[in-house]
Amino acid sequence: MGRPPTAARQLTLPHVDPLAGSILGPRDASRDDADAGLSLEDRLARRLGAPLVVTVTDNRRTMLSIRRVEGVRHVRLHHMFAEASPEVIDAVARYLAHGDRRASALIDAYIRARAEHIRRPASPESGALRTQGEHHDLGEILDEVLRAYAPEAAPVKITWGRQGASQRRARHRTIRMGAYLYDEGLIRIHPALDQAWVPRFFVAWVVFHELLHHLTPAPEVDGRRCHHSADFRAREATFHDRERAIEWERRNVRRLIATRDL
Repeated sequence: MGRPPTAARQLTLPHVDPLAGSILGPRDASRDDADAGLSLEDRLARRLGAPLVVTVTDNRRTMLSIRRVEGVRHVRLHHMFAEASPEVIDAVARYLAHGDRRASALIDAYIRARAEHIRRPASPESGALRTQGEHHDLGEILDEVLRAYAPEAAPVKITWGRQGASQRRARHRTIRMGAYLYDEGLIRIHPALDQAWVPRFFVAWVVFHELLHHLTPAPEVDGRRCHHSADFRAREATFHDRERAIEWERRNVRRLIATRDL
């Protein structure tokens, strides 16, 4: 990691010890004076000694990301960094330059200490989440999957999708059986799976797959989020009914597509 990054990198909302904020150390007032009046972009450019483009965001998940466009660093930073100390800006510069791990730990601690600045998703309206279907209870299935594979996972919500929501894509003979909404921490399962002939183990497989998006970071590569990283695939392979679920899907996917909008 000694060379400047050519692919995109990102820091998401960290899962670190909240006491790690102590590594920020004492604030240097003289260096504050040197940064006075400078924009966040100028503060970073001065440390890097190279041009860059900074976009300030109000993201809920990705706090820092970088990609190169024609040799210029394009950086997206959460607005909490606008008031960061020189020590934190130094760490951001080291991370942007060569992915410094100690700098990454310091940035994680800074984000954790300022979690109140991260915009929280609006609470879902009462009754908006529907876990009990006619044939499968997603709440029970999610609880079983969590107990078996991720008992220490951060809270996650689940719901059946809306019936007929895929009609606008009726020309495409596909079906998206599940989705994970990162900002909401919500798993949504296609209602076509709530049929008597769809086995519970297959619904659990789809729930498990979407849960992994909640558990596994999705790194950015060349400006695009990699949803199915090597770590994701390795964890996915631990599902005890994986082969049976894959075979069932192969045999029944056309029937699911045929009934998806009923």
